[in-house]
Amino acid sequence: MIMAAMALAVSADEFTTDGSGKVYTFNALSQIEASGVTLQDDGSYLVSTDFTVAAGDVLKIESGDVIKMGHNVTVTIDGDADFAPADTALITRDAETSVPRGFWMLGENGNANLKNLRVEYVGIVFGGLNSSLHAEGCTFTLYNGKLSSSGTLAFNASCDGNVIENCYFVENTLNAIGNGATNPVGITIRNNVLWHNVTANRNKPQINLTCAGDYDVYIEGNQIIGGQYTLSGGIGVSNMMGMGHTGKVYIENNYIADNRYGITTIGSIDAVIRGNKMVNNCYETNPNNGGSCISVYDGSSTSNVYIEGNWMEGGLWGITIVTGAPNVNLGKVDDPTAQDYNPGNNTFVNNGFDGQRYDLFNNGTGDIWAQGNTWNVDEQTQEQIEEVIYHQADDPSKGLVIFMPAHQDDTAVDEVSAAQPTDGLYYNLMGQPSEAPVAPGIYIHNGKKILVK
Repeated sequence: MIMAAMALAVSADEFTTDGSGKVYTFNALSQIEASGVTLQDDGSYLVSTDFTVAAGDVLKIESGDVIKMGHNVTVTIDGDADFAPADTALITRDAETSVPRGFWMLGENGNANLKNLRVEYVGIVFGGLNSSLHAEGCTFTLYNGKLSSSGTLAFNASCDGNVIENCYFVENTLNAIGNGATNPVGITIRNNVLWHNVTANRNKPQINLTCAGDYDVYIEGNQIIGGQYTLSGGIGVSNMMGMGHTGKVYIENNYIADNRYGITTIGSIDAVIRGNKMVNNCYETNPNNGGSCISVYDGSSTSNVYIEGNWMEGGLWGITIVTGAPNVNLGKVDDPTAQDYNPGNNTFVNNGFDGQRYDLFNNGTGDIWAQGNTWNVDEQTQEQIEEVIYHQADDPSKGLVIFMPAHQDDTAVDEVSAAQPTDGLYYNLMGQPSEAPVAPGIYIHNGKKILVK
């Protein structure tokens, strides 16, 4: 009873805004003695105690603000967060010995706008059914992992319309972006740089998302560079709780290098993995536990994973189907008018270990279409490609891989070259034109066959 009374007393002492629709700047808060915000001699604002911004109110950061957070401090925002100064602002810790927590933004109707902001040592947790977050042009670095285990910028409730673009995530203790296992979100993660995150070397990818429900997820145009950590991967999308899903996941045109693995899907997910370049995602000490450029794990056998136009180089494995019979399509070229048509255009380079090449390892029981790809062999013949694929031919209990015709088909080259020899467009080996190469692979350009890496 004494402890409960003490907790109530502490809660009662915490400053909370009145919810009347006001906009609170840190300068304004510094003039309210009970807020715990004080203006320092150097012009910065020290946040020494927790405080709450009530629903209906706004917490605003202004250009040039330097906000220093004290040890174990958490700011709760049930209203809106206007963290978008016209120029720049900084959130950091108040001393080297301080371990602040960060910002808890879980208002049911509260939105957050983060722009031109540098955030050091602290985390941000967001989420509310009718809310959305937009982060642009921000840097998140050196997060200490104390606010949430889900990531530096984490989602703790389901919501849609979230956008993270043109941001930097650098050397954070845990992953850069993530959400809870039961809280799928709709989000676009676009044109960001993620560099050496998960410095604690935990079993987390730099982007770690639960994907389910009717939420669409777009992970596009990012650079995801690992620190060669043995437990941290590049991109992980999962539905480990077996929630229903009508939304799709699009992982496209990312550069992913120097992680434990490149991309992994776990559980029942509809995913499109297209146009990514993955290099040296091999920092796994036990090949049985990881090191794939792309890995698909789905014991429920209900996933649909479409894989096209990816460059996969230097992994312990190219693509692994770990278990079950998911619907995996990495090339089906027989009928260009078919709904499941896929030109393939995936390229495998130097994936393997202990002197053995592993481009595609089908450990599942389902058949896989894998036509139209360039395999890591001297000649794209059935006999040579069999050497880099593990499937039913090696173990009758496994599914079959249908991989012929392969990408480098001389007949297809001649036909395309003859059809459009000099009009300046780029033609893939299925005869499809584009003004520029859309993915690594073989193209016909001005009558010549070229390899685009």
